[in-house]
Amino acid sequence: MKGHIRKRGSSYQIIVDLGRDPLTGKRKQKAQGGFKTKKEAEKALAELIIKIEKGEYFDSQKISIKEYLEKWLEIKKPLLKPTTYLFYERIVNNILIPSLGKMQLDKLKPLHLQSFFTELLNRDDINSTTVRHYYTTLKTALNQAVKLQLIPSNPCDAVEPPKRTKTNKSVLDLKHIFSILEYARNNFETMYIPLLLAITCGLRRGEILALKWSNVDLEKGLITITENAPIRINGENYVSTTKTSTGKRAVKLLPFTIPILKQHKRKQLENKLLFGKAYIDSNLVCCWPNGEEIRPDYVTHTFKKILKKCNLPENIRFHDLRHTHATLMLLAGINPKAAAERMGHASTDFMLDTYSHLLPTIQDEAVEKLNNLFISHASTDFLIGTYGPSAINHSGQRN
Repeated sequence: MKGHIRKRGSSYQIIVDLGRDPLTGKRKQKAQGGFKTKKEAEKALAELIIKIEKGEYFDSQKISIKEYLEKWLEIKKPLLKPTTYLFYERIVNNILIPSLGKMQLDKLKPLHLQSFFTELLNRDDINSTTVRHYYTTLKTALNQAVKLQLIPSNPCDAVEPPKRTKTNKSVLDLKHIFSILEYARNNFETMYIPLLLAITCGLRRGEILALKWSNVDLEKGLITITENAPIRINGENYVSTTKTSTGKRAVKLLPFTIPILKQHKRKQLENKLLFGKAYIDSNLVCCWPNGEEIRPDYVTHTFKKILKKCNLPENIRFHDLRHTHATLMLLAGINPKAAAERMGHASTDFMLDTYSHLLPTIQDEAVEKLNNLFISHASTDFLIGTYGPSAINHSGQRN
């Protein structure tokens, strides 16, 4: 990379040769001036050359948002997990570039973005959480543009971020739960164990699809959650570690679940013998009969089919089985802290806030139990002196 310094009046200017424009064939140069001393110019020249050689330099006067975002993805790719990169890539290519890509980067203003996000929020097919993901991705990308001195400030900073609205959570009762399990066992056998683990253990879809037998101890009735399979990359489930330390956890199996899993494991061994060399030995708990991994979207789409066959609302999500598990725990009187740990929640506060609609019922039961405790230990004379003779029923027992 060539560059030189020249004096212009009382200040200095740096010029760097950028090679030839691939479209026009003309020579391209970058010039920056206004340096008071030659030493300042030399330092700026060295920094500019390093940026260019690292691929971190752009001509902000001409670069479009499309060009910048594509370059930003290129820079970020080696620094991110494949799942995070794919998340950003989909948002950039499917949402941001089609809507904002033609605009010049340094011409992007808060008013443009406010209109863009308002339009997205008014769409029926996109929820507020998704729009917030778009906002966060664009803000992250433009923060990098500020650091690279392509724009003086981030226009996202002046835009009201989309507010998250709480998603309505569907909770199934035990009658519906067994209806789903029975139908899956008889008609969609591959779905039976994923449904069972979601309902009886509160596992997420990705945790279920990444679960291996090496993390299951059927004798102790314990499974260890360490990985997640959230997305597909190049036709395969991409397995990553859990997002947080609380996500990595041990979950005690219900005695109800253990014999079903033992039977399922025996069936897998039979399939392994049946398929022979064609069997894919992935060691996955949930897989196709030939050992092949199950796609996340298959679970989602097939669950909808099962709901329809069981005459249940199709707006129930597979993730709602996890909410059902949490609800059943709280209604069964399980300590919220223990329930939060089982679910992999970072705090009990999050657990109680998420399921706050259950608190009145839970407190009614708690008050009744506490009241019975006091009544059972109070003397007959104390009860009569406090509440009168009506505290004792006709059989001589305390009311």
